[in-house]
Amino acid sequence: MRFIRPVTWSLALFVLVAALSVYPDLPARIPQHIDGNGRADRFVEKHLGFWLLPLLIGLGSMIALEAIRARLPRNPALFNFPGKEQLLRLPVDLQREPVQRMQWFMDLTNLLLVGVFAGVQWMLWRGAYGSRSGTMSIAILVLPAGFLVVTGIYLTRIQEAVDMATKQLESRHRPRA
Repeated sequence: MRFIRPVTWSLALFVLVAALSVYPDLPARIPQHIDGNGRADRFVEKHLGFWLLPLLIGLGSMIALEAIRARLPRNPALFNFPGKEQLLRLPVDLQREPVQRMQWFMDLTNLLLVGVFAGVQWMLWRGAYGSRSGTMSIAILVLPAGFLVVTGIYLTRIQEAVDMATKQLESRHRPRA
């Protein structure tokens, strides 16, 4: 699944470039808030900072997750999950598979972030011209909730990798009969 990271970062760059390219043509007042029905209900004067704020929050979050992801092989304690103490007791060579699964999980999280913040930017753009984005509003609410299910499933996969590594360690210490 190595393609997820390049796709995610390419998508983030695309959304940023798209937001910058439509900025000059925006009306004098742009949405500051979109309600649950996908309708802009508060406006501010057009300003690049206000326009890019959702994307900058998303990109900042992605960069923070990427920094943690890059440090996981040397410091797996940065990732919290129920079996963390069990993982930390393992030798470094046996931590490799669980850490790779943690990194993959973080890649999925970044993909979700791009999707949510791209959707928010799309809604702001549509709201600037008086359009409603009810379906997108629902998607932005449902997508992260659905990701909680994926989180639960994937945390069990990480724990399974930790359990397998623990069994490998035990077999190293068990003398053959």
